[in-house]
Amino acid sequence: MDMSDTQKTADLLKALGEFNRLSLVYELCESHLPQNAMCLRKCCKVDASVVSRHLKTLLGEGIVGVHKNGRERAYYLNRSLLADTLRAFADRVEGQTESKTSFKEA
Repeated sequence: MDMSDTQKTADLLKALGEFNRLSLVYELCESHLPQNAMCLRKCCKVDASVVSRHLKTLLGEGIVGVHKNGRERAYYLNRSLLADTLRAFADRVEGQTESKTSFKEA
């Protein structure tokens, strides 16, 4: 994994590391239809402007995408990016865990 990939993974994990943003991602995991900020607001119990700021952060990292229809914006989860990045990270963790386990057993 090169420095660029490591930085991208760190940025994604940082974006997911805030409670309200992770709550928004969980909410979008449950829905296969794009949701507007007002609908997503119920999962965070924060002001709509705060939800919008969190969605902007998630959008900046590519975790969510947006469909625009006039003034309305509907957000959807970029499932493939999120799953692929987290899976690659988990694969590295498991690989390192296996080699450490082998080392300790030897």
